[in-house]
Amino acid sequence: MNVVRRPWLMVLFGLLVGGFCGVAGGAIALLLLDAAPAQPPATRPAEAYDLEAVVEEAYIRRVMVQTADEMVGAISLTGGTIDLRPGGLADFAVGLRVGPLTPVIEGSVGFRATDDGASVEVLLLDARTGWLRLTRLIPDSVLDGVNADIRRLLVDKFGSQGLRVLAVRSDDTTLRLYLGREG
Repeated sequence: MNVVRRPWLMVLFGLLVGGFCGVAGGAIALLLLDAAPAQPPATRPAEAYDLEAVVEEAYIRRVMVQTADEMVGAISLTGGTIDLRPGGLADFAVGLRVGPLTPVIEGSVGFRATDDGASVEVLLLDARTGWLRLTRLIPDSVLDGVNADIRRLLVDKFGSQGLRVLAVRSDDTTLRLYLGREG
């Protein structure tokens, strides 16, 4: 029978290996999660357009809260705010309820006209909680429902009139969509 004669040596070895694995795992996690924010979407100039649609920041905030109220599942929004910036950008902060936890996620999104001009697309550029960047953990499909709602609204209202989205601009309080005739 093999008996360990120095148990303190085994404990010390276990502590060293466990500490090394913990530090290495934490460093790898930080390297993977510490991604720089995505670049804002390129905006096309709206030289000639037929209609300018202005969407106020207060309306976007109200729609965001309505969307939060409709969410069901393990993760739900408890509230949020959005702040438009020039360049088709906006900063956001949302409170989430994940079981007993209520983290606050901050980040930025960009708005751009889709390639086919049928809608406006919202792109997640950055998401973080505190100093920890979460952008790589959030699936690309997280904004699919929002983008589908925007597309449905724009196609119903303007697509039947032969208008398409030519460009998207924003300032500190408004998001502006420039619409023009096809062809």
